[in-house]
Amino acid sequence: MDGANRKWIGTEGSGVFLLSPNGQTTIHHFTTENSPLLSNNIISITINEKTGEVFFGTGNGIISYQSDAIEGGEKFENVHAYPNPVRENYHGLVSITGLIPNSIVKITDVNGHTVFETTSNGGIATWDCTRKGGNRVATGIYIAMCFSKDGKQYATTKILIIN
Repeated sequence: MDGANRKWIGTEGSGVFLLSPNGQTTIHHFTTENSPLLSNNIISITINEKTGEVFFGTGNGIISYQSDAIEGGEKFENVHAYPNPVRENYHGLVSITGLIPNSIVKITDVNGHTVFETTSNGGIATWDCTRKGGNRVATGIYIAMCFSKDGKQYATTKILIIN
């Protein structure tokens, strides 16, 4: 299981499945046809809980995958976003770390308008720097407000977007 309580299942001949926390939904199915897996015969899987990196052992060698879930703590610790600042030529995800599992993360502009909302995967949440409608946000400072599911704990961090 990873930091978001999702199940990684290695098979003999069918690659790797990533299942939802309740085991009912396939989130990803990795094979040699759709990923860099070295073989569809998986011997072992191990996860670095601090970084989210998942290692797959096969008869042809070991390969890793950077998951979007890390282990969360019991309280918010050193909550920060990276990369930060986000420059105009960067089109990847911004990661917000140091979270409690299943944190609610709301990203707002400086006027308090919510531009994005998500739930963390373990101790990490990601944002693609777009508004709810899919357009990239304007240059400015954005605030990531992070709340525990019960609302008793919270933390904030700022993200600078430069377009």
